Amino acid sequence: MRNYLIRRILQMIPLLIGVALVTFLVLNLVGDPFAQYALNPRIKPEDIARMKHAWGFDLPIHLRFFKWFWSMLTGNWGVSIFSGGRPVAELVKNSLLWTLKFTVASFILAFIVAVPIGIYSAIHQYSILDYFFTGFAFFGMSMPTFWFSFILLMIFGVRLKWLPIGGVMTPGLESAPFLVRLLDQTKYFILPVVVLAFNTMGGWMRYSRSSMLEVIRQDYVRTARAKGLSERVVIYKHALRNALIPIITLLGIAIPGLISGAMITETVFGIPGMGRLTLNAMLNNDYPLAMVTLLLESYLLIFGNLFADILYAVVDPRIKYT
Repeated sequence: MRNYLIRRILQMIPLLIGVALVTFLVLNLVGDPFAQYALNPRIKPEDIARMKHAWGFDLPIHLRFFKWFWSMLTGNWGVSIFSGGRPVAELVKNSLLWTLKFTVASFILAFIVAVPIGIYSAIHQYSILDYFFTGFAFFGMSMPTFWFSFILLMIFGVRLKWLPIGGVMTPGLESAPFLVRLLDQTKYFILPVVVLAFNTMGGWMRYSRSSMLEVIRQDYVRTARAKGLSERVVIYKHALRNALIPIITLLGIAIPGLISGAMITETVFGIPGMGRLTLNAMLNNDYPLAMVTLLLESYLLIFGNLFADILYAVVDPRIKYT
């Protein structure tokens, strides 16, 4: 395993550099972020030139890339152009905290609901509940996130007034005791967590069902039944571990979502997370902030695949890495 990890990490270095280069070049195709200042007659051309020099936009593109990439490696992520000159690292840190809170909760909810339902549907194939869960899965996969968010807000926030319609905390409770703040934030996170989990459940349910259907038809499962083992032992000890392999692939791909957040969900519910931060940075041509957020998401996808490969060996003892 150690040799495999070393080899994979060394292979990832050119990929990480290539992703950084592509991210930099794509964002530079958008244009000059200071061009809009030229339309303001109160801003002098020399002031615009000083701003370009301060952010390094007067350098050739290749020198800008190497300067930017070195600053990424050293942790000096610069300051945001359109956020009052606040450090990018500070903005990312504050947004990351809120994103982790509601995305981790939604992923846990989706996993503990979708995987057991998918396994149950596979074991009871073509039953009434199987048809019901299949319809529920397709409904969840086809439901537009923004529409479902507004429906829940209208029902539980506007009509019934059971839950807040936006934000992350009641104003004035920032200095309250931890338990009070936790209970208050829970009310604000119920709707976005349900929306994000509902959008993920459908796919995970279908993958779990199809994977379990394939596994329970294998020879070793029939052999386990022939040995007189109980159906519970056959399913949960022999079949489940192999059926989880496709789910691990989905988890590896979903890891960037834990950090990048969900742009639509965070925007609708007013959550100051990474998804909303990335969207605002791209709409405002805030290059320093947009490049950091997009690069983090790309890198997390690469490391998520590595994490999934390691989990394969944990779940399936037949897989050996040398």
